[in-house]
Amino acid sequence: MDIKSLNSKQQEAVLDVGGPMLVFAGAGSGKTRVLTYKIAHLIESSGLPPEHILAVTFTNKAAQEMKMRIHELVDSNLKGITIGTFHSIGAMILRRQISKIGWTSDFTIYDQTDAKALVKSIIKDLNLDLKMYDPKSTLIKISSSKNSMQSPKEFLSLASNVHEEKIGQIYAQYEKQLKQNNSVDFDDLLVKPLVIFDKYPEILEFYREKFQYVLVDEYQDTNKPQFTFIYQLTKIKQDIFVVGDDDQSIYGWRGADITNILNFKNSYMNAKIVKLEQNYRSTKNILEAAWSVVSKNTNRADKKLWTDNDFGDKIDLIQAYNEKDEAHRIIEHISNIKRKNDVEYSKFLILYRTNAQSRIIEDTLIKNGILYTIIGGVKFYDRKEVKDLLAYMRFIVNPNDQISFDRIINFPARGIGKTTVNKIYDNTDSNNILLSLDNLKNIKIGKKQLLAIENFSILIKSYSERSKKDSPLILIKDLLSELKLKEYYLNQGTQESLDRWANIEECISGISDYENNTSNPTLGGYLEEVSLFTDIDSWNDDSDKVTMMTIHSSKGLEFDYVYIAGLEDGLFPIVRLFEDEDVEEERRLFYVALTRAQIAAVLSYANSRRKFGGEPIPTSQSRFIREIPENLINSSTSIKKSLSFNKQRLDSNIISDCPIKVGQIVMHKIFGKGKVVETEGSAGNTKITIMFFNNTRKKLIYKYANLKIME
Repeated sequence: MDIKSLNSKQQEAVLDVGGPMLVFAGAGSGKTRVLTYKIAHLIESSGLPPEHILAVTFTNKAAQEMKMRIHELVDSNLKGITIGTFHSIGAMILRRQISKIGWTSDFTIYDQTDAKALVKSIIKDLNLDLKMYDPKSTLIKISSSKNSMQSPKEFLSLASNVHEEKIGQIYAQYEKQLKQNNSVDFDDLLVKPLVIFDKYPEILEFYREKFQYVLVDEYQDTNKPQFTFIYQLTKIKQDIFVVGDDDQSIYGWRGADITNILNFKNSYMNAKIVKLEQNYRSTKNILEAAWSVVSKNTNRADKKLWTDNDFGDKIDLIQAYNEKDEAHRIIEHISNIKRKNDVEYSKFLILYRTNAQSRIIEDTLIKNGILYTIIGGVKFYDRKEVKDLLAYMRFIVNPNDQISFDRIINFPARGIGKTTVNKIYDNTDSNNILLSLDNLKNIKIGKKQLLAIENFSILIKSYSERSKKDSPLILIKDLLSELKLKEYYLNQGTQESLDRWANIEECISGISDYENNTSNPTLGGYLEEVSLFTDIDSWNDDSDKVTMMTIHSSKGLEFDYVYIAGLEDGLFPIVRLFEDEDVEEERRLFYVALTRAQIAAVLSYANSRRKFGGEPIPTSQSRFIREIPENLINSSTSIKKSLSFNKQRLDSNIISDCPIKVGQIVMHKIFGKGKVVETEGSAGNTKITIMFFNNTRKKLIYKYANLKIME
């Protein structure tokens, strides 16, 4: 391994072994390179066996890339090394240890759709209003509680009103039913290992001995359970190496705590800190523009990226009439660069703050005959036909899985309705649904339904036995044949049904790939791999297509040309953050977006935008654009005119009077109905305090809130 290719700061981070170290690694500063060289150095120079190394990443794609790079650097056998995401490592520990807390090792991992279905079922069982206790928002609150390491009992003890008490009851029942179903959700993959460590210190000691050196990527994005997991493993020997950038901490909305990286020395008193500030990706102009925005934050470490790269082009600014015009101008800009520089479409990335912005851009790409790929939207494994097949696999592996049973018992149609299913549940004391199906003599159901259930039970038991010895690919191909799913879809004769069957075939290809790349493939192993799969993991960056994605999905990626769409106050920075005008995380998000660009960056905004299918609403240029010095903006594209025009328009578009009064009932897209209890301020800065019907109190800025007055 030759470390001469590393700069002096990178070498310092790699060669200094022993004790805690934090590496502040700015965008494009070579953090993955440092991590891989560090691991190679630990193995080759320090003599640490690979099986005693744990490296934690935030995506499967990053984990795979890290493994490949280490293989290129060392000659040692790396079979025992553990490299993966927090969730995959948590799942690995639970497969071995979860029996200690009452689950079995063949547990199912519920995704968001499955978890939401379970929450919805519980809300119905408790005879609660589905509108007041929306399953999606209820699940978000449960997830937030888990990420705060707050149990249902603790949640209930802190409840301040009836609504929160009911949420606590739903949470408690949700946990109970997860266990009955021998299932866990994504948050459990982080929390349950900590429960085991707490109850069984000898297990924690085992993993401390196993993982003698711990490395963590993207440390700024760790939440409380992730921080606790790492700290529990390392607090004795303190051989820990973390890499991150507080300026790229963009997941606060899902529990990430930026203080984990900013206060690293409080957790590890003797920590050494190294700053990687040389950027190898972007031009000087791009870096200066990005820093000019993120440096406005007060909650950040003192550092600034620099580069030996050229100054490069100034940043282009697109000002459009509306969202359609914006999409047209972006595509026109891409086409001009492609013609001028003869570059592939794969060099272009279009970023946006919300998925809803993608539709109009997608339509424009189609009309112009430009191939594209979208990261996000409806994920492959979330498609109905794929989830139906996965539900069969999951129930074969785990006969306690009620959510999967509900999904497949009448697919394809067997004449078994919800009434029959409820009778089955009412007649059993066992969590094992297959055992329940063997005891239907006392249930009043028709002979046709009884026969269908018996045949279903025989089918599942047969494949459950086969799953212990047959390959997953052979097993599922036979299952498809027995269910006659190909005929089911193709006989419908519609394009939609043909597409659904094509997705089933693609799923089979995925099983084949899993088998070819796994030493001991099992159906349960495949299901676990799928459950931890993300859109980025399947993205093919070799295809010649324009790439589109949300900014949150883009971290860690780089493209020659990057377009950031929808830069309007209320959209980016996004509207909900105007409740308290805390825009620091949004500023970091803009920094992440801009530093994806290697050669050129283009910012765009519209003077008006339609929201929720309504009339066009006047918009204001994002404050982030105004925080960039004018000398970094391309003055040859009438940008100065646009800027001055926008300032005039901002003054002329101020709302002079707020029509909403105290006592009125209003509707908000996110929070629902509520009563106005207070207004303050005037002109464009009127703030409205609303007590929503779910007992949530919010203070919103009127001009961004998009409130509808109810009659």
